[in-house]
Amino acid sequence: MSMKPWIVGAFSAGLCAIAISAHAETISEKGMASVAYAGWSVSATDRQEAVHKAELNALERYIADADAAKSRIFSSKKETIVSHIDDYILGATTLNEQLDKDAKTYSVVIRADINGNKLMNDLGTGSASAGDIAQHGHGSMTFLFLARNQSSVQSFDDRVTKRADADSSFAQKTNEGESIHSGNIGTSGSKSVHASTSITTGGSTLRQADRVNWSVSDAGDVDTAMTGVFSDAGYDVVEADQVEGASGGLVDISKIRAAYGHGNDLPSKVMYDTTQGVQRAGVNYLALGTLDVGMPDRDPVSGNMRVFVVVTGKVFDVQGRFARTLTSIGPIQYAGLGPDASVAQANALKEAANQAAHQMVDQLSSKGIH
Repeated sequence: MSMKPWIVGAFSAGLCAIAISAHAETISEKGMASVAYAGWSVSATDRQEAVHKAELNALERYIADADAAKSRIFSSKKETIVSHIDDYILGATTLNEQLDKDAKTYSVVIRADINGNKLMNDLGTGSASAGDIAQHGHGSMTFLFLARNQSSVQSFDDRVTKRADADSSFAQKTNEGESIHSGNIGTSGSKSVHASTSITTGGSTLRQADRVNWSVSDAGDVDTAMTGVFSDAGYDVVEADQVEGASGGLVDISKIRAAYGHGNDLPSKVMYDTTQGVQRAGVNYLALGTLDVGMPDRDPVSGNMRVFVVVTGKVFDVQGRFARTLTSIGPIQYAGLGPDASVAQANALKEAANQAAHQMVDQLSSKGIH
């Protein structure tokens, strides 16, 4: 059975459209701008200039919603982006335009369709090409981000200390008299006493922070998400358990997990041994952090279960004698939805891990670290 040519063409066009949509992320963003004009009316050139500026404003608004690292890279490459703005704006629709004849200004508001993937790639925050990796030689990276759930919370009552200071004053007045009758001498007297007391009260309240114990676990979804981001950026990712085996006993994942079970920072000895062990294993960079899982609740909009995850982390350069902190992120909160708490938690962990990895890559790229 043969297909008619127009059916084949339509089918092929549909496949092309699907392929394009799968590889391009289109974001709609508003942009606005004003230009001054000369003469009695606005020329076509003036209108075109206003739309061009509004498109740039739309890009700036889009970047403003991203993290600080993306914004810095955008600012450093702004001149190049402006000269090739048609590569990033897929289309623009005029929403509103105003003409102020007194001020001789023309203003326009547009809705621009932005090719987000291309913009991010050209900013150096997306996937690296094989040629880029070969040319720049990205370093090796290992990371250990652990998921934590609260296992117990110990709360302390406020300790109240009260003080009362009293000041007293005392006044005494006496009168004495003497009388002589028939050879007898008699005495008489009177006494009046006045006392006053002033009391000053005060005190202090001591509040002690809750003591939180965490149940720490490895999360496969976290490793997968972060590995994908760092690998796409060109880093040679080495699994943490392999680094542990090649560290000569300095990297001890069980000690790191135990330390994060009772606090937010590693003890200095554990931290030093870990960075030295990563260096001994021949790895350049270490990313370390936690993803704290909150209690599930019901999303008021969708009705699904919702779980929040707070991510905190740092990236260290361990190539020198001492480890240097290159970047730090968080605490940043992300949410995941799902039909039940388990699915919502998994989605929240994946989103937090993905976004955290992107932010770390962006910040490293903005510092010229590859």
